[in-house]
Amino acid sequence: MGIFDFLNSKPSVEKLTKNLVNYVYNSVQTEKGVRVEDAICVMSTIVAERCIKIVNEFSIDEHDFEPGSTIFSEKINELLVGPIAVENWNNLPVECVFARIKRKIDSHFHKSPFPSLKGIFETYAKNVGESEWGNLILSVPLENIPSILPLQAGYETRKYIEKNINLESDEKTLRIVINAICRILIETKMALDSSVALTLTFEIINGMSKTATMTDKKMAELQAETKK
Repeated sequence: MGIFDFLNSKPSVEKLTKNLVNYVYNSVQTEKGVRVEDAICVMSTIVAERCIKIVNEFSIDEHDFEPGSTIFSEKINELLVGPIAVENWNNLPVECVFARIKRKIDSHFHKSPFPSLKGIFETYAKNVGESEWGNLILSVPLENIPSILPLQAGYETRKYIEKNINLESDEKTLRIVINAICRILIETKMALDSSVALTLTFEIINGMSKTATMTDKKMAELQAETKK
């Protein structure tokens, strides 16, 4: 195989995005179908883990933090919304994660109120240590709370991402996962109130990007304890 054949054989961003979206739908599929809140939870957590990897303040695979514990990070804040706190979505730096997501879905959600940027961060900060282990307190109605623990979702999807999506660089992978959350939001728009879907997305990305991930080592310890 020549070098040009090799380059042409690489999966496109579009193909990888489609594969990831289908993987997420399949991962939350039940006999009753796909619950949108769970699909958003899983995909938003995947985005959060990729943000942690880009910032590289600790490894998502190996670290000494207690999984589920809070890790506040200025670098994460800058990646998500830029170096300066703003309230108007239109004032976000174009390269930050929240702006990139909004830009891709704006034509579909431009008449829908995006959640307050200040509220996203305040909801997380004021509830630190109050939520069930591995979960987040979210400002959506109880009936819209995901049934899946975000911490578990991140751990259980990580190997798939590393093997099938993170094929070239972390930056390209972040681009793909951003594409994927946008596609899920657009495809499921008619099945869930837009304000709920958007709030879930941004609150989970923010919260889980500041949460110590589950690791193989800790998982093995937990499994060993349950066998005692």
